[in-house]
Amino acid sequence: MEKDCVFCRIVAGVKEEDKIWEDEEFIVIKDVNPKVDGHLLVIPKEHFRSFLNLSSEIGEKLFGVVRKVVGKLEMKDFNLIVNNGKFAGQLVGHFHLHILPRRKGDGFRLNV
Repeated sequence: MEKDCVFCRIVAGVKEEDKIWEDEEFIVIKDVNPKVDGHLLVIPKEHFRSFLNLSSEIGEKLFGVVRKVVGKLEMKDFNLIVNNGKFAGQLVGHFHLHILPRRKGDGFRLNV
């Protein structure tokens, strides 16, 4: 755990009611600044600075978690977003993946 990392502090002290899903290596919580209704964050419990620091094993497990969560919540349409690095919009120096459930007329636009 990195003492100055907001996500490490969240992982260590998240309230039970704020968790969407959890296992030994990941936690899934609601984003405090959601872009759409139901915006979630998948956060490894171990501190990884960026996507490039993830081991292949953790990367595989990450997508397993995503499958479980979207299945549990019965999401059919969603975006998976990783902002890697400052110029890509990464605001917290702890790797995390965004799950954005999509609905007709939700107003969210990806600028890719």
